[in-house]
Amino acid sequence: MNPFASSVFRRSIVVTGLIAAVVCAQAQTVDDNPLLKKEVLEQVTSILSKNAFVPGVDFGKWPEFIKAEQAQIDAANNDDDFQKAVNAALKKFGASHTVLNAPKVADLRLTGSMVGVGVSTRPDPAGLLVTRTIFDAPAERGGIVAGDIIVKIDGKPAVSTAGMEGSEGTDVTLTVQHVDKSTEDYILTRRKFSALRQEELTWIDKDTAVVTINTFGFAYDRKRVLDIMSEAKESKKLILDLRDNGGGEIGNLRHLLGFFTTSDQPVGTFIDRTIVNEYSAATHGSPTDLAVIAKWTKKKVRPIPEPDTLRYSGKVVVLINGLSGSASEILAQGFRDVLGSKIVGTKSAGAVLVSLYVDASNGFMLQFPLSDYVTINGTRLEGKGVTPDFVVSDPTIHTAKGPDPARDKAIALLNAGW
Repeated sequence: MNPFASSVFRRSIVVTGLIAAVVCAQAQTVDDNPLLKKEVLEQVTSILSKNAFVPGVDFGKWPEFIKAEQAQIDAANNDDDFQKAVNAALKKFGASHTVLNAPKVADLRLTGSMVGVGVSTRPDPAGLLVTRTIFDAPAERGGIVAGDIIVKIDGKPAVSTAGMEGSEGTDVTLTVQHVDKSTEDYILTRRKFSALRQEELTWIDKDTAVVTINTFGFAYDRKRVLDIMSEAKESKKLILDLRDNGGGEIGNLRHLLGFFTTSDQPVGTFIDRTIVNEYSAATHGSPTDLAVIAKWTKKKVRPIPEPDTLRYSGKVVVLINGLSGSASEILAQGFRDVLGSKIVGTKSAGAVLVSLYVDASNGFMLQFPLSDYVTINGTRLEGKGVTPDFVVSDPTIHTAKGPDPARDKAIALLNAGW
């Protein structure tokens, strides 16, 4: 399973897929600790130089990129600023999934849990508009709902979410303006909660089902998906909602795909260092002509077959947005290429490189790419994303019974038979 030889990988737990989780070292802070920053940067340099790969990307430029950000790195006196400065250098590669995560971000990715109050917000002239609350988190328990506006945090104007952050067990007072313009103070105790959302099946009517897949990561529940698809296959029309789904493991993508198509219908090709080297040796062709390489190799992304009795045969519309990334983009484009499905929403993230998360020392984790991806029709999605057939924006406020223009458009398409 593990193709690497360096010691950092020998102690890693590698999961085959778009995102791989590893054992993380004891977390520390870089506060006033230049030695710790040096250790992290040395580990990042070692990993990138030995293992990162994207056809056409020169990871040997890392010393040049890091030098350009050295002043900001030296000035960083906390994890957030250090992470930001290093990621400014990593961004210069122009490759997705090339990111340094500070310990608290790494912990969220590995466990799906975080400490806080549990709201998603966006700037508003009056403060911070609550666009979504997380189930069973302090804000929802306290009575805050999507559509509320946080106008003050501990008595100070709410200009950013920074004031809501804090240690587990501490209190924060949020002054909230409701839609009727009345205001109310909420004293919330920060605590750890799960930020993960389960797969869902809802019915628009007796013939139209909506299957929502929120992740293809470790929280993807194959048994739950099996149960959902066993029921949803009875529908004549289906909406597959992949909005806000940032991706996850290849195996989970292939699992869901197996409910819709067969193993003789691949959706695309992952192109890694081994495939490029084999192609170059056999043909002496260009190592960056990905469409040609994808056509040449027999290694394809195929569904994990499900029994014919579980395979869905009706029409499918796929919903995506700018936070649909990686496996979600691959699946959405695959549905269009192989099944002729329509796609509704906004352009996806354009971040489809296969990657690993590995220990970068002191609780920091580095995500780095291992291969590129080409669709079955020869299209490279990295940096481009999936463009919907019908562009429809997400609702500003996310509630179970609130308006959803993208879903409404999908229903109209299905009812009209396209």
